[in-house]
Amino acid sequence: MAGKDTKTRIKEIGLKLFQERGFENVTINEICEQSGVNKHTFYYYFKSKDELLKDYYELPYDIGTKYFVQMLNAENYVEQLWLSYKPFLDRISESGTEISRQLFIKNINHDVGTFRGGHRRSEHMKMQAGIIEKGQAAGEIRNSSDPQTLCMMIHQTFVSTLFMWCIHNGTFDLPLYIRSSVEAMLDVKPELRAHPGLSLTDIWCRDEGQAERNERRPAGSGRTAHEAAGRERQGTR
Repeated sequence: MAGKDTKTRIKEIGLKLFQERGFENVTINEICEQSGVNKHTFYYYFKSKDELLKDYYELPYDIGTKYFVQMLNAENYVEQLWLSYKPFLDRISESGTEISRQLFIKNINHDVGTFRGGHRRSEHMKMQAGIIEKGQAAGEIRNSSDPQTLCMMIHQTFVSTLFMWCIHNGTFDLPLYIRSSVEAMLDVKPELRAHPGLSLTDIWCRDEGQAERNERRPAGSGRTAHEAAGRERQGTR
């Protein structure tokens, strides 16, 4: 099998095991066994388990055909902007809280740049700033601040909300909370908001029973009800 295929298989198996059992509970031996490779092959491609998490959020910057077509067919600039962020939220929802939690731990211990800018991220944000500027001109986005500044604020909202989502073990609806936060920040026209009658407090607190159940749920033991519901919503869109 080609080297690229082997590396991809090892990474996919490793991430799958991390999601199912938690990062700390998975050994390199287990990853090798399920990937059908020996340790020598593993270390040829990766220095450690941490390396499997490297560039985890880089993939969504290459917007695939599906998202690109959806953006072109969007009814307004607000929806177009949201679709530009959807690859990230889809990837996060697929992995659950465990992968994101480990990425935060890794970057707190030693900043490896997961949440900082790179070339692809910079190009992506330029595109988003252009969408915001068009939305401002069309009157859909009523916050008249500099589009690039707004993009940076949205990025910080993503990171901080993702951090809280990990702390609360996925007990609130991440995509809904982020979208409502961004719409409030941009002062989007009410008729273009996804859930105009729903406040951020409502989203945060609307399922206290689920939060209590998840407090008793060990990290890495599977997706929460909100994570599973998020995947169901994405499948119907």
